[in-house]
Amino acid sequence: MEQNKLVIMNEKFKKEGSEEEIEGLTIMVDGIMKQAFDIIKINKNYDTYTEVMRDVIFAGIKTIVDNDRK
Repeated sequence: MEQNKLVIMNEKFKKEGSEEEIEGLTIMVDGIMKQAFDIIKINKNYDTYTEVMRDVIFAGIKTIVDNDRK
């Protein structure tokens, strides 16, 4: 049985033209996450996991914000 596990690595970067540090995240798409992404990718006609991740993030943010307004 596969575990629900998500591997996210982060690095700090200097913002161009500034001393401000920003975080860069790398998400490993494997296991159950890959299975879910594959289903979404096929059903919604995405070309890449990057496109899937973008919309997953924005949909998740919208859901969280909308729930906070209730």
